[in-house]
Amino acid sequence: MKKLYIQTRTTEKIALLMEGQHLEHFFIDRKDQASLVGNIYIGRIRRIDHGLQAAFVDIGQKKLSFLPKKEIPVSRKDSQLPIEQHVYEGMNVIVQVIKDAYEQKGPSVTANITLPGRYFIYLPYSGYKAASKKMKPADKQRIQSMLENWSFSSEGAIIRTSALQADHKELKGEWELLQQKWKEIEKQAHTYKKPAPLFVDREIPERIIRKYATPSVEEIIFDEAEIAQYMKKTYPVLKEKMRWSDNLEKEMPLSIKHVLERLTQKRVKLSSGIELIIEKTAALTVIDVNTAAFKGKWTKDRTVLGANLEAAKEIAMHLKLRNLSGMIFIDFISMKRKQDEEQVLSEMKRLVRQDSTFCEMFGFTKLGILEMTRKREGVDIPSLVCEPKELAWTAQTHAFQLERELWSYRKKDCEALLVEVRPDVLDAFVHYVDIKKLSKIKPIYLEKNSLETREFVIKFIGDLKWLERSHTTATAIDKFI
Repeated sequence: MKKLYIQTRTTEKIALLMEGQHLEHFFIDRKDQASLVGNIYIGRIRRIDHGLQAAFVDIGQKKLSFLPKKEIPVSRKDSQLPIEQHVYEGMNVIVQVIKDAYEQKGPSVTANITLPGRYFIYLPYSGYKAASKKMKPADKQRIQSMLENWSFSSEGAIIRTSALQADHKELKGEWELLQQKWKEIEKQAHTYKKPAPLFVDREIPERIIRKYATPSVEEIIFDEAEIAQYMKKTYPVLKEKMRWSDNLEKEMPLSIKHVLERLTQKRVKLSSGIELIIEKTAALTVIDVNTAAFKGKWTKDRTVLGANLEAAKEIAMHLKLRNLSGMIFIDFISMKRKQDEEQVLSEMKRLVRQDSTFCEMFGFTKLGILEMTRKREGVDIPSLVCEPKELAWTAQTHAFQLERELWSYRKKDCEALLVEVRPDVLDAFVHYVDIKKLSKIKPIYLEKNSLETREFVIKFIGDLKWLERSHTTATAIDKFI
């Protein structure tokens, strides 16, 4: 039984997809580090590069975004015309981010806008109606006929396979909702005099529900009643699966802290004794399969193959859970037989086909290293929560963990809490956490302390008056607002 747990009450948003006790997917959404992919902006063209046939657009981010000619709708009518015949410097354009900024490069954008829904991807400029290849021709034709009746000639759509689960009323309702959303975006665009966001496609909960709330998911549980109600209205076909829980973390089979610790460890031990060593550098990720403590009982050749097949399954899972991307080199245990290498390669191909993020296998090198790539979609978990070049949690990660622990006290029978916090964690807590929301739980006091072994410790739970008399150096969190 699959369950989707969605925590939005805290500043750092979290989602877990579980099948029983098994973690299938894990997502983190931090406002300051969220992916911009899918977001729509009113931008201004600052520069046109005639050699690249591209425009550089200011969308209000640190770096200018890159808009190639092929991503401008009017260029489809005459692809031979140069970009300067379509756009000019100082021109305002509605663009959508298709690739996040990375290292020295700014975001990549398109003017071919798409608005995602659960059943359709709305294309305001395309004029064509396409469908998933998995859809039967009769189903495709039936839904395309509906869209022809509901849409203008300039509008287009991509029909998702999930549309087969919906009735006529639900499909029309979403289509009209997407049309209305686009009208609002266009209207907004005319009111802004400088670059600004027009539509923000949040990772949690919107994208997660669209992508992962498949028929196999039996329950979707939220920690905020308002979000649960909003999602029920947005996705009425899923409303029977959705519910609100005031104690979500207790319902989760795994704690968020445990998951974060597991996904930021360099060494991963398997039940048989096999150990994976996962190391990420700026250029690539290297995974080494170590069998020092392997407990298998096969012959020598079968031990190597069996160990590698077990490791392959765990590696595929960690690629997905950690969101590792780019070039990935896997150093399996050396195999003497070519057919064993082929079997491991075949198994890896099978496993990554189950990954919703595109992976490509290049096979084994002469040195026995398996080369592959995985498409970059957002920041990987270790880079998001850990210090650069090491796997120690950042002060920001500890601050968000403290916030989660403080929320867990909201129903407990105590008047106030006192927390001793390491200075760097306190600074991160004040800077990143939604203190105004947190302060409504109950009186919480923070005291700066140079803790050497703990980033924070909840030192006192109890009487408010005693706390105020005994700890005059502590500061109530509402004072930081």
